[in-house]
Amino acid sequence: MSAHGGAFRGPDGRPAETLGALVGRGVRRVWSSVRWFVTSMMGDTAYATYAEHHRRVHPDTPVPDERTFWRERFAEQDRTPGSRCC
Repeated sequence: MSAHGGAFRGPDGRPAETLGALVGRGVRRVWSSVRWFVTSMMGDTAYATYAEHHRRVHPDTPVPDERTFWRERFAEQDRTPGSRCC
């Protein structure tokens, strides 16, 4: 609270954010970044990325369904086992 009994104000006269709000926003940003990194590394977004690419580059052909995508992806890894990490 300010000396006049109101909320703290920023230089533009609007109420300033509380420390808790700033920390909360920072925590959400970090969590969002970690979640993006983990899902990308685990391949959770692989089909969505592939489907978007396929629609953009090959608009005249249908996008294979997700089951077909994963079956072909794992078949490729079996043919070239050195291309995977584990």
